[in-house]
Amino acid sequence: MAKERTGSYISGLNGFRAIAALLVVLYHLQFPYARGGLLGVTAFFAVSGFLVTRNLYKEAESNGRVDLLQFMKKRLFRIMPALIFMCVVTIILFAVFNRVLFTKEVRDLFSTLTCWNNWHQIFSNVSYFENAGAPSPLTHTWSLSLEMQFYVLIALLFFFTGRSEVRKPLLKGITAAFAMISVTLMIALFDPSQDPTRVYYGTDTRLFSLLAGSLLALCEEDVRKIPLNNVISGLTGLISLLALIAMAAFIPGYSTFMFRGGQIIATVLCILIIAACLKTDSLFARALSNPVLTWIGERSYAIYLWHFPLFLLVSGGTAPSLLQSLIIIGLTVLMTLLSEIFIEAPFVGGRFEKTLRIIKGTPKTEKGKRRQERVRRSFLIQTCTNLVLVSAALLCAVFVPKQNAAGDIDTLEAQAAENAALTEEKMREREEAARREAEQEKTETQDSPSTEPAEEPPVKTDEEILADIDILMIGDSVSLGASEAFYEVFPSSICDAAVSRYTTESYAIFDDYRVNHSWDGDAVIFALGANGLLYDSLEQMKIRADKKPLFLLSARAPYTSWQDSNNEEMKNFASENENTYIIDWYAYSEGHEDWFVDDLTHLTPSGAHGYASCIKESVLEVFKKKQ
Repeated sequence: MAKERTGSYISGLNGFRAIAALLVVLYHLQFPYARGGLLGVTAFFAVSGFLVTRNLYKEAESNGRVDLLQFMKKRLFRIMPALIFMCVVTIILFAVFNRVLFTKEVRDLFSTLTCWNNWHQIFSNVSYFENAGAPSPLTHTWSLSLEMQFYVLIALLFFFTGRSEVRKPLLKGITAAFAMISVTLMIALFDPSQDPTRVYYGTDTRLFSLLAGSLLALCEEDVRKIPLNNVISGLTGLISLLALIAMAAFIPGYSTFMFRGGQIIATVLCILIIAACLKTDSLFARALSNPVLTWIGERSYAIYLWHFPLFLLVSGGTAPSLLQSLIIIGLTVLMTLLSEIFIEAPFVGGRFEKTLRIIKGTPKTEKGKRRQERVRRSFLIQTCTNLVLVSAALLCAVFVPKQNAAGDIDTLEAQAAENAALTEEKMREREEAARREAEQEKTETQDSPSTEPAEEPPVKTDEEILADIDILMIGDSVSLGASEAFYEVFPSSICDAAVSRYTTESYAIFDDYRVNHSWDGDAVIFALGANGLLYDSLEQMKIRADKKPLFLLSARAPYTSWQDSNNEEMKNFASENENTYIIDWYAYSEGHEDWFVDDLTHLTPSGAHGYASCIKESVLEVFKKKQ
């Protein structure tokens, strides 16, 4: 994501980086037409792979080798000062204004600064309830970690590829092979029934976008020789850019399509856009080189760094209002400029070394002495300011009390365990009662076979309907927290709920009840909308429910990116399918902040009863009509 000016400068790439940064910002601000805005990260990867490989190849051709230490020094000087500054400032801000997010940021700080945040997020065994609520302010640094890992890999490839005459063909072959392996791993490892974190953050599964940029850099001379005039080249770039923006506007970033071809298509589009920018005199390249996009693109790294923690600071992680969005954008621009002037600039272009030479030097003229004094004074002030900020951040990290979004985590986890045990006990009681009833019916049939016609059953009261109805509710930790209240309302039903249950686990659970527990009840409730994208879970549950009523419980999970899309999808599905109904928990719980703990998703005791009442009203309405 860092800008490169080494070698011949391709101005249009800054405009492309600006568009990528805007897509990511709009996604995090939950703009309605940026559902796949994280494709901006894919664009960053492609541009970074292209520019870094391009510069390494030029160095290798000029010097016969690559200086690994100098290369990594430049990478670290470009990335780490701004990253450290962002971490230091936000730790202090969150320690003062949002202790929950402060706790999460401190937890992720080491992995961010050591550039393995992406794998830290994959392998983290943090409690589900500790992760509740808004994400860590450092969540977005996974991409920086992946880029740093790529820099090491590509530099080593150049270092070990030997003589100049065999370097380029060998690099092309290795880069293409690694890219194909990465693509294969993304497709093979993605499982819609599991959390996609492993595939989305993995270095091995995301590396192909960076390697595609590398391959373009190695083929740059061949691409420039392709006999395309500026009009065709520009048109290709424009169509590719519009297609990428359309994908970002309408396709959710974590959809199955994105993992099974979408990211590959987006990467190819990015490569076509970069290739079009190589024709610097085309109308397309000139349009991307306009002053506004160039200004944003040159600062895209700092914009990416600052926008996400500031979004969390201002809105708390929920969808921001228009005023909040404008404040976030304004603060992002301000912190980007401060970072550029006081933090990034001294470390770019050798200014840091130049400053040290001036300070250590022995000026021979009065003008030189005055200049040295100014530089010393400025360096001292800036150094002291940075030391104060770093010290304050360290003191906050060590001494400020930690706080979690889900309140008393031990209590919630104990409650989850108790409710799970209650459900297991209910299942044992049901199976034993069913066994006794079957034996009794068999005995009665043998002793006195009935010949009288069956009587018309009497109309049941609400209480009798609730007492007799047999519902299977498949839910997550929210349902689990309300299972005791659920059983008070529906004593003959089952609430099968678990912590961190994914949406597409629902139909396997249903199959297990039908096959292994011989369940053949009256209705099914799908209550998993708060825990991830729906994928094909609604269609699969509808097939399995067959003629039984299928209830879809809408989600209230304001810190997730899928709350609104899942609720909309469930409402549309219910309207398009017979015998399918919405239990609108989102609307029912509106204005009842006392029903939720701090993450605004999990329930307090009063919230558990509200949850059960919401289900009760929707179910009664349907079954009274059927009666």
